[in-house]
Amino acid sequence: MLVNAQAVLVGAFAAMGFTAGLLLVRLLRPWSVGLSRPAQVIALATYLGMLSTLIASRFAGDPALPAWWWLAITGVALSLIDLACHRLPHTWVLAMAGGGLAVFTTVTATTEPTGTAMVRSLLAALVVFGTGIVVFLLIPNWMGFGDITTNAALASYWGWIGWHTVLIGLVSSILLLGITSALTWIRLRDAAARIAAGPSLILGSWIGILLHTS
Repeated sequence: MLVNAQAVLVGAFAAMGFTAGLLLVRLLRPWSVGLSRPAQVIALATYLGMLSTLIASRFAGDPALPAWWWLAITGVALSLIDLACHRLPHTWVLAMAGGGLAVFTTVTATTEPTGTAMVRSLLAALVVFGTGIVVFLLIPNWMGFGDITTNAALASYWGWIGWHTVLIGLVSSILLLGITSALTWIRLRDAAARIAAGPSLILGSWIGILLHTS
């Protein structure tokens, strides 16, 4: 019965991911994300369906599973927007953070009365945001404000797991961004080339999450 229940759960999230892909096509239009061809629409929906299957399988026993799924879906959306127009819109960043915090709040209310993980999640977001603001003021050309808010949103997820995840997630994200930037500059032979930081930050964030969850 347990195996059957998990299979149903994974199947449900796969369907949710596929549906989310179809909805994202419409939601991403204002950000010049070109997904007008039927093949592109099906490809995105299929990809999110497969990604959702992996997320549900990996976090099947975690009451915060909906938060990890939401992070995956909004992470893909933000990555596509950033690749298309070099922006990380605050509305999408807030949606990413808000969805996760809503799930974490629910889990705290039902299974974790001490609220330790919830407090840590909020503190992690504030610490990473504050640190990012200081860096932004000192080195304004290094990271955009959207990159800072995105890292803060990601930190709320890292903080739910632990401070070690915050550290690993932050280092992994910035390191991956540095590697991507260097490769792009080498390929284009232009140190002033604009880099879409979102995909690297979001992909790097999963390193910390996957390393410290079971």
